[in-house]
Amino acid sequence: MNPVEKTRNDFIMIAHRGGLYYRPANTFAAFDYIYDRGIRWIELDVRLSSEGIPVVVHDERIFVPGSGNQAVRELTSRQLRAIDVGGGEKLPTLKQILERYKDKLHYDIELKDPDGVDKVVPLIRDFDLVENSVITSFIPDALQHSMEIAPEIRRGFLLDRLTGSLVNGKSAIRAARLLECEYFLPHFRILKRDWVKLAHKEGLRVIAWTVNEPADAQRMIKFGVDGFISDRPDYLLEAISNKSA
Repeated sequence: MNPVEKTRNDFIMIAHRGGLYYRPANTFAAFDYIYDRGIRWIELDVRLSSEGIPVVVHDERIFVPGSGNQAVRELTSRQLRAIDVGGGEKLPTLKQILERYKDKLHYDIELKDPDGVDKVVPLIRDFDLVENSVITSFIPDALQHSMEIAPEIRRGFLLDRLTGSLVNGKSAIRAARLLECEYFLPHFRILKRDWVKLAHKEGLRVIAWTVNEPADAQRMIKFGVDGFISDRPDYLLEAISNKSA
């Protein structure tokens, strides 16, 4: 199968934070923009507010006008939702995202707080989105807890460049299997072809992040990955298709 056929038919193209190349990350503007361009997988980051409400935000600290940088965990969801993160866009809660798009999208929900599992799982169940959702994290404890309380929700183990330089791929893949993950998500710069082969042998699908350039995408496809997380997935899909035609 050539790259363009694979990409169109069974490749998972995920919009990183809703496709942050185009609109403010993790906002309705980003998710709406990418949805209108035919992308049906979104990655979004979830942190808990001071009262334990899952809010869609990436950084541990956020700039609050008049107060400077503050920890997300020390702010209420109301305070967080009042912050303009660009172009008048505000930070949504996870509940608002799931209410808006329901089963029209697939969700790669990255947990930034280990105790976020207990707040996120009920929302996925309440909106009947178990089949549309994957809980991913760099934090093994979060994935372990998710496996214990919600084995029916798929999981994915994230691996960054720093950790990937300290451990070999075999160890990371073994950890993913012990956590009964279905997805292994390494940064594309550390990914090796033999990692992909081993992950597939262990029954894992491999999603590389964050892939933004066609040359990198072509290399990852040759490695045999099952998908990308990208800041501009629509452009990447078009670029790969044109190059492979």
